[in-house]
Amino acid sequence: MKKFRFTLQPVATLRNLQEMRASEAFSGANRKVAECGEALADQQLRVAQFVESLIVCRATGLSGSMQASFMGAYRSELDQERLANEALVKAQREQEAARQRWIEAHLQVKLVDKLRSRARERFQTELVRFEQRQLDDRLPRGVLIPES
Repeated sequence: MKKFRFTLQPVATLRNLQEMRASEAFSGANRKVAECGEALADQQLRVAQFVESLIVCRATGLSGSMQASFMGAYRSELDQERLANEALVKAQREQEAARQRWIEAHLQVKLVDKLRSRARERFQTELVRFEQRQLDDRLPRGVLIPES
């Protein structure tokens, strides 16, 4: 009997490549979320340090023009923090989309694997039947039937 051959092997190869690409995209999205999270944390730290320095400078006394420039700089820092937060939210949305694509690709791979295992089971069943027919053909009739 011929050996097992899975006819959907090209499809399986394609699905595995798609899953690999989706996994890499998901990994990249995870890195992007981590980078944006670090950038946001750094910016929040800068804002906190800026507020501290602003409080210290106010306690020592600042002229009106210095206070105005400090407030302008403070607003600029807050805007940068807001932008960092928006970048993080966007990266998280992209991460979720990449995760969904990876899950879908993984399910497609599992589907092809299931089809392969079913085909292999059918092949094994056919192989056993074929071998049994060969054995039956070699033995003379009535050899296995006990005489009563």
